Amino acid sequence: MDPTLLAANRIEQTFLGLPASGEAVGGSVSIVGAVHGTAYGDSGQDLDALGGPDAVRRAITAASIHVDHWDFDFDGPLLNGGALTAYDLGNLRTVPGANAENRRVIEAATRDIRACGSIPVLIGGDDSVAIPFMRAFDDAEALHILQIDAHIDWRDKIGDEALGYSSTMRRASELPFVRSMTQVGIRAVGSARHEEVEAARVWGSRLVTVRQARAKGLAEIARAIPHDGEILIHVDCDALDPSICPGVNALSPGGLYLDEVTDLAAAALQGRRLAGFSIVEFNPARDINDMTATVVGRLVCHVLGNLARRSDRQT
Repeated sequence: MDPTLLAANRIEQTFLGLPASGEAVGGSVSIVGAVHGTAYGDSGQDLDALGGPDAVRRAITAASIHVDHWDFDFDGPLLNGGALTAYDLGNLRTVPGANAENRRVIEAATRDIRACGSIPVLIGGDDSVAIPFMRAFDDAEALHILQIDAHIDWRDKIGDEALGYSSTMRRASELPFVRSMTQVGIRAVGSARHEEVEAARVWGSRLVTVRQARAKGLAEIARAIPHDGEILIHVDCDALDPSICPGVNALSPGGLYLDEVTDLAAAALQGRRLAGFSIVEFNPARDINDMTATVVGRLVCHVLGNLARRSDRQT
């Protein structure tokens, strides 16, 4: 990977103590942080998220001191005795307010990781970092997106900005290689109005509320995701209930719980090839006792654990 895309300051703590690397390695997973995306004017969201990826690294590593010990969620060590290799590439070189350059760096780094035959795992930053992340998957013949979020993010613009965190899935719908979209965890009130809900439904997105997800069953929802092409899993931290994920910008009671999200992701990966994984909207300034940071880290761990137990994980 082009070293100019990575921040100059190396991270003090890698995710789970995994090896640090300045470039992606084929057949592996590449973990990267991207703090800054496309900010809305003077919203202050860039500063809110400052240090989020590093907070996740510290919290999950402290909670998983012995990564080679038995992981009861997987009935064995997380990485399955070396069946999966993963590297921490550090944080991408993003800057508060440098919207266009931030997007260029995120998209270019993701492309480089994919070109090396590695699976990118992105820790954000607000939801706008996912727009350039998703654009980098245009080498996929067909991409199916599973978004786990409290909000549908289908605004065309907020003010004059079309690439901010309220427009992530609207922009994804415009990518010709995105063939389906399943949005799970929707609840309460967000930026969506009648026209955004109608646009999502007309496009063909499956909107699944928390109540619907629990009534129908997470496995059943995952089963309906097409099997051709690849799947991209995108998680917004506010999809989870604030009792376990308080460190978010938009608190909304009644969300999914950790085991529900991990069960949904595991079911979605059955018989499907993972293109990439992103998790965003963690605000460390609002976290309590590193609770959200640890949950975010554990969700990444579940992706690693599932990949370590299948033979077709290569992109």
